[in-house]
Amino acid sequence: MNDAFHAHPPAPPPWLVLRTRSRQENVVQGVLQQRQIHSFLPKQRDRARPVETALFPGYIFVQPRPEQVGALRTVRGACGLLMSCGRHAQVVERDVEAIRIMVGSGAPLDVLGELVEGQPMEVIAGPFKHAQGQFVSGRRQQRLVINLHLIGRSLSVEIDAAHVRPLPRHGT
Repeated sequence: MNDAFHAHPPAPPPWLVLRTRSRQENVVQGVLQQRQIHSFLPKQRDRARPVETALFPGYIFVQPRPEQVGALRTVRGACGLLMSCGRHAQVVERDVEAIRIMVGSGAPLDVLGELVEGQPMEVIAGPFKHAQGQFVSGRRQQRLVINLHLIGRSLSVEIDAAHVRPLPRHGT
């Protein structure tokens, strides 16, 4: 049997979190693009002014190839990669994809300073279809929350409760 027919494409590099100096996200993003380092800087329209601002000030998601990781130390405006237990902290691909879906929808988003506990859910209809997160219900609204444990932030968007379905909890 020829192994070439059964070879799987290489897994993409993990998503990491690059910290930036205050208000330097766009500068860092520009340098990353020049160096061809795959990155994602989620932005949203400022409700008070007609400008786009970083959704998570001080952070950019990066997906460098292994040989590019060292080059991140010399990016102007960057402060280094987020670390956890002595290793580069990794962000789950589905969380990055959920953020892309939410930002791309154009809906007003709220970044929460604390993490919210709730039932894991997947959106099955509407502009956020396929996003996964936790469902939170308030007095007058339901929200889908994406927890970014590494940076101590959550992203939340109002959602119709009829557009979500529960996901099985891990370990149950």
